[in-house]
Amino acid sequence: MSKIKLPLAPPILGITLAIVSFSSSIALPGISTANPSNSRLDSDQRSPKAEVAHNHREQERITSRNPQPLGISLAWMPPNVPERGVPGKRKAAASRGQCPKVKEPLTALVPATPSMASDGQIPLTVGHATGTESVFGLTVVSHPTFWFYVPYALTPDLPLEFVLQDENHNEIYSTKFVASSSSPSVVGIELPSTVASLEVGKQYRWYFVVKCEPLGSPVVTGWVKRMSLNPSLKNQLDQGTLEQKAIIYARSGLWYDTLNALAKLRQQNSDNDLLIKDWVKLLQSVGLDAIALAPLLEF
Repeated sequence: MSKIKLPLAPPILGITLAIVSFSSSIALPGISTANPSNSRLDSDQRSPKAEVAHNHREQERITSRNPQPLGISLAWMPPNVPERGVPGKRKAAASRGQCPKVKEPLTALVPATPSMASDGQIPLTVGHATGTESVFGLTVVSHPTFWFYVPYALTPDLPLEFVLQDENHNEIYSTKFVASSSSPSVVGIELPSTVASLEVGKQYRWYFVVKCEPLGSPVVTGWVKRMSLNPSLKNQLDQGTLEQKAIIYARSGLWYDTLNALAKLRQQNSDNDLLIKDWVKLLQSVGLDAIALAPLLEF
């Protein structure tokens, strides 16, 4: 049975998010792809290590006048969504039957992009419009963590289920578990190290279900794709602090890794107001304002 890991240490630092706009033609900095021309890292950008060092110097300079901690600059660069679409469902349908009534539904913390339905895809109806949404993010780690907003108080009578499949619908991992929480929370589920590593260049589909109905339980679904990094950025990640890694992940358009790094920083510094603001800004940048202030738990 999975166990919840609660936030640990007192606050020591923060990250100031600078969410930047972009066009769909922006390449992923430093990520190795099938087209080498799409892999770059702007040479005029300060390196993650230099940014952290610079801000630490600034913090020392200002501390005598202002005791507020400073953060590092984190710029989220959303990646291109695959052209053929990665249809998913970021928010579950409204609660009904035995499921508790909630203000916000079960939600996956992943970017969602509206798109038109194509051959072989089942359209989703949103308001009066019919279409699909692509629920998709990138990672460079072999066993990523997936984050979800669960709008219910968690009890043994409310089991949860997570499933990961490859593109051919073969099951890679499945787990069913119960947990205890007195209020709606954001939970993280890490792919166990005992499961085979995600393969570079391949896409995987996940499902997350709250079993509160015999039929038609709330479910969200989306995709993850593992990418490779060029040797230079890989070396920076291997040697970097968690703050430095967050910068690299964000610049490279790696949603799952950016979110998880920021979540870990929040858990290590649970009372840091700057980190809470950073988390809120990141979720707001992908339209998840309504659940941005939910407390964090980790499985």
